[in-house]
Amino acid sequence: MSNLQIAPLTLPGTMDKLGDSLSTLRKYVADAAGLAGLETQAMHRLRLAVDEVAANIIMYGYEQTPELGVVQVTATIDDRMLTIALEDTGTPYDPSKRDTPADLNDPLETREIGGLGVYLAIRNVDEFSYKRVNNRNINQFAMRRPAVKG
Repeated sequence: MSNLQIAPLTLPGTMDKLGDSLSTLRKYVADAAGLAGLETQAMHRLRLAVDEVAANIIMYGYEQTPELGVVQVTATIDDRMLTIALEDTGTPYDPSKRDTPADLNDPLETREIGGLGVYLAIRNVDEFSYKRVNNRNINQFAMRRPAVKG
């Protein structure tokens, strides 16, 4: 199979559209995972990771410039992987630089709030990368496709 590029999406990155944007994004990721033949559990892990980072982009990336808030989403399927990319022009933030929470093993009711979702989400995909190019954040999430039998 050569690379299959699924039609990209541009989603509102504003708080008033948060629910709609995340709902559309979840469907897009699920549809791409179906086309890539991902198993249900892998699709859920991918969808959770993309959702968590997208929510953070919308909630925090455009705090100073909400009128500029957009998130562009692309999906690419090749022989080995499904890759979902989120691009935005919000505040630079590399989720992979998030330290392991010191209180990771503490009961939830005693933990500090914040950061756990991103930390866990990007560790539940097969590959994650972040880069900042031309004032754009690019978060890429990849899941291995099941081996082709035959």
